[in-house]
Amino acid sequence: MTKWNKNNSVEGEWSPVETDPATEAKEESQSDHAGQLIVLEKDHQRFYDKIRKKVEEFLKKQTGDKADRAAKYILLAPDLFVLFARLLQDRRVPTKSKALAGVVVAYFLSPLDIMPEIIVGPIGFLDDIILAAYALSRIMNEVDKHVLLEHWNGEADLLETVQELLKKAEELVDTKVLGTIKNLLNKK
Repeated sequence: MTKWNKNNSVEGEWSPVETDPATEAKEESQSDHAGQLIVLEKDHQRFYDKIRKKVEEFLKKQTGDKADRAAKYILLAPDLFVLFARLLQDRRVPTKSKALAGVVVAYFLSPLDIMPEIIVGPIGFLDDIILAAYALSRIMNEVDKHVLLEHWNGEADLLETVQELLKKAEELVDTKVLGTIKNLLNKK
């Protein structure tokens, strides 16, 4: 099984990780999603459409220097949301990783977060996106690469996207926001 092995480094690479063949066989036999794209439930699809529309409208207006720098990252919000929603539904994903995916999905859906979109507009998705990147870097240690890639709708390479987001996090949000995001994930 090929998993993400980063050894706590952002510069990690996909590499083989030894796994227990009995556990792997059990996970494969339990999976009825293998090789199939999971279709979003109506609630998830509506959220995806809603966030995509908000981001596109925002990019048409492009206000301010920070918005220009953040635009390409803000466009990742719908793709990351869909990835985490699909991981929640995939039986090949371990419970611990599903719990983390659930935290990310709930955070995306919550109107009350560190940078509320209702107040700051699409820039408010930056905290959601960075939370998703940190969570995904953890999930990559537990979930097969092919499962992650199967659920990824983004145009960019998933591993490179996560690495870039983690490197740029401090530029995209202030240190206080970043610290709060890390503390939130450390509780899980």
